[in-house]
Amino acid sequence: MSSTTSSVRSANRTRSLCHHLHQPLLISGSSPSSSGSPPVGGSMDEGSSASTSSSATARALDMFNRRGNTAADVLPPGAGVPSTSAVSSTSGVISADQPSSTNSDNDMELFNEWKPPYPRLTAYQDCLSVAAGWGLGAHPNGLDDKPTGASQAQSPSEDDSGDGKCNELLASCPAFRNELGWEPTRRLALSRHTFDMAHTDAHECETWMREHSASEAGILEDVSNVYLGGRLCAARQPKTVIEPQDIGSYYYRHCFISKNHIEYLGMDDILGPISVSMVREIVDRKESYSIYRMIIRISDQKTIRVAIPEEALSTPEGTDRATRPLMRELLEIVCPKISFGTLRPSIQSPRVEELIMKIDEQPIYTRYKVGIMLCKNGQSTEEQMYNNEESTPSFDEFLDFLGQKVTLKGFEQYKGGLDTRGDTTGTHSIYSEYQAHEIMFHVSTLLPFTPSNRQQLSRKRHIGNDMVTIVFQEPGALPFSPITVRSHFQHVFIIVRVHNECSENVTYSVAVSRSKDVPPFGPPVPKGACFSKCAEFHDWLLTKIINAENAVHRSKKFATMAARTRREALRDLVENYVGPHQNEGASKIASRFLGGSVKRKERHNPKPTNHVLRGALTWLVDVHDYSTNQRVSCVLGVAQDWIVLLERPSGTVLFSTPTHSIIGWANSDTGLKLYYDHGDQLLLRCYSETCTDSELNELIRRLENVTKGDEAKEVVLRRLKTTDNWGFHVQDEGVVTDVDMYQLAWKAGIRQGSRIVEMDSMPISTLSFDKICDQLAVSECVRLLMISPSSDGSPRRGCEDPNCPAVKGIEQMLTPDAFAKQPITYHEMFRQKKLEYPTNSASSSPASSFDERTFSFNANKKSTEQRANNISNNRPNVLSSASVHDNMCTLLNPPKCLNRAQSDEQLRSPLMDELNRKAPLSARESTNERESSELVRIQTHLERTVQEKRALEMLAQQLRKQLIQERQAHDNTKREMERLKKLHEKK
Repeated sequence: MSSTTSSVRSANRTRSLCHHLHQPLLISGSSPSSSGSPPVGGSMDEGSSASTSSSATARALDMFNRRGNTAADVLPPGAGVPSTSAVSSTSGVISADQPSSTNSDNDMELFNEWKPPYPRLTAYQDCLSVAAGWGLGAHPNGLDDKPTGASQAQSPSEDDSGDGKCNELLASCPAFRNELGWEPTRRLALSRHTFDMAHTDAHECETWMREHSASEAGILEDVSNVYLGGRLCAARQPKTVIEPQDIGSYYYRHCFISKNHIEYLGMDDILGPISVSMVREIVDRKESYSIYRMIIRISDQKTIRVAIPEEALSTPEGTDRATRPLMRELLEIVCPKISFGTLRPSIQSPRVEELIMKIDEQPIYTRYKVGIMLCKNGQSTEEQMYNNEESTPSFDEFLDFLGQKVTLKGFEQYKGGLDTRGDTTGTHSIYSEYQAHEIMFHVSTLLPFTPSNRQQLSRKRHIGNDMVTIVFQEPGALPFSPITVRSHFQHVFIIVRVHNECSENVTYSVAVSRSKDVPPFGPPVPKGACFSKCAEFHDWLLTKIINAENAVHRSKKFATMAARTRREALRDLVENYVGPHQNEGASKIASRFLGGSVKRKERHNPKPTNHVLRGALTWLVDVHDYSTNQRVSCVLGVAQDWIVLLERPSGTVLFSTPTHSIIGWANSDTGLKLYYDHGDQLLLRCYSETCTDSELNELIRRLENVTKGDEAKEVVLRRLKTTDNWGFHVQDEGVVTDVDMYQLAWKAGIRQGSRIVEMDSMPISTLSFDKICDQLAVSECVRLLMISPSSDGSPRRGCEDPNCPAVKGIEQMLTPDAFAKQPITYHEMFRQKKLEYPTNSASSSPASSFDERTFSFNANKKSTEQRANNISNNRPNVLSSASVHDNMCTLLNPPKCLNRAQSDEQLRSPLMDELNRKAPLSARESTNERESSELVRIQTHLERTVQEKRALEMLAQQLRKQLIQERQAHDNTKREMERLKKLHEKK
């Protein structure tokens, strides 16, 4: 016997999604008259009321209860989330524009100031564009006069006493947050990690770490044609990942430079200088499908990079449109807050493209300066560490492990402010290169020592101006505190203490202290970790250093400084490179001759599109955070390749998963459940301003288009006795492996390859195989939520490894030797891309460190033509870069299946073990050397090919110019002959 509840869920969609209704929702399987069930809208006791006024968690629960919902409404019984006793009356009503969240009421007012008018027609290219389109993230309000960095701890106006966390490495410090190794990971999805997690208040989440998959999220629409594949679950992905910067900055380089595009510039009275780029791209020539790509740069806002389908515009496809009406309609779809009357087209000059590229690629950093201080036995202050004249054997051992000792004189790589000519900053230093990032370490014992200067200013002027500082502690050193340091730039301290120094069993303990304005960054410090001197610790530490400095750049001080630099660059662009005002046709003629104006046509609403946009379409949703048992207001972005959730109003990416990991979804009274990877459950609700389920239907339609999942169906099985057979066999992750024909399960519609995601309202992802068997053994009636198999009969999987250890709740990471070759990363891609551009060209890769990011603002408009003539010869290099780079990526990195990690069967095979056991280290190193030499040879060949292609393109451009000149001369001659002919006829 089988039954479904789709009709019941459909009837309750409007009631569960519309926030204008505040009637209480009932738990699935219960009724208002059920005995023993407490009322939904009860009164709070005095203790709960007091906690509500003092706790952000209680405030969020109060907002949640004002809609008539309780924590039980969010999670079905037995799902493993702690219950809460705080309930409230249902008299309050929350509007659709003000979702429940843990944020303050002041932040709520910002939600309505900036949001896209058509989020389902605007496809965002990256996560930062989604945040910019919805007005998320901190707004730079200018620099404060109060101290920052380590000096902030000594400020008399600082009322923050620190977080109180300390150990033998690190002491608690005002205005600083410590990471000691037991910080939990914030997980939105319900899995075995969050099944038994205790309830946590919102203020305790400040030092929580994000999931590595969320930290790695950046690009949502890949336009570089680089295969970044990998179809394993999040538990199998590497945890040590470099958190992305604004990688979408290369959007202009990839999609605009090599095509005919349009630039509009203007100065808005409220928004400041604005720059808008637009290009038309043909996606499918057979179906005549095109899109318009746009980049909107506003003075103090993040850059918005979007794509809009051409069929959404009011003018029929295939017709020629004037530029200004087209740009006006596109802006009304993407960002109507911009007054189009202030925009004018830019002049046709290569200098405009170069300045725009420099502005866009400003947030990309690939070079870092990091200080290292030696802390000996009994030392803890800055002055004591600066006055350590000589190094120690354990410190030298750590430096050799950390990087390469280089001679500064004649050093041609990144010097980090050190003197490479006269040895005024020492003769040697430590340099490291990791994943296309260069790090120059300022080592205290390698910098000049001045006996007569107790403060050692020659050392402090380098280390004191670094954002990240490593404090190396020897045994017996006192706990370090940032309050002993005086610096406005040192925001992050990484403390490393050595154990069993200069021996085979040497280990290192790590703790991190960051300024409270610096957001948390990964990779997290493992609980009680004691790293050995191995490649894993080396990669972990360098990744932590790179992520630390990138996080400092996101703090208020440095974000404001970067916004000010961007604002001045845009102002220079608007003031010196804007073109003349174009003739607007009928309106200008009427104004000149008739003394009036032509009435502007009414704006038509955009048309819905039937094509699947590759970028991210967005929805405003409420998501249940299972790690804190709270509902969080987020913006959901669903692209063709990725699904992300951005928290409001911070804009932080809290969740990310590839679309191929989605195995299905289920719509219920509690909300929309998304099942991914091994059945992990994500619970969310769409906002509806019209009290209908249109938002939800569009989301489900989008999931059907971009994923291979299917909607889950409910099946109810009943048997007469517990000894009767159910008629099917199931694996530990809910996959049905066998079904007895014409038995109970067969008649109910269960087939081989089906996937059980819930059993009696209990998610399978939270149950072990023994619990599944026990539940089936004692039940006479079982309610299953099933996802049908794929078209070929195979079960839907979010992980292509059928023997993935994460099925049993084990996050088993692959060792570096067993880890397969990963495809080329964005950082490696853009490092290779530097070879295509001359180092002295403004169109090459951007400046790599914060102190190198300067713009030359020249307000002399008369020198515009001279600047354009000086760089006109470099334009063919920029135009030819995209196609050459695509060929390079194809040659160096062909797509492979399961390319990011090998399956367990392959890794555990005797042949692999024998090869790993027999191959000595020298053989592996020689293999790496051969691969490196082969890569250098291929790169040299590609460089030569690129140069030849550039020469041919320059020759072709010269021939085009000659042809144009000859045509003009021919036309002039023809007109002169006609004139002479007319004169002859008159005579």
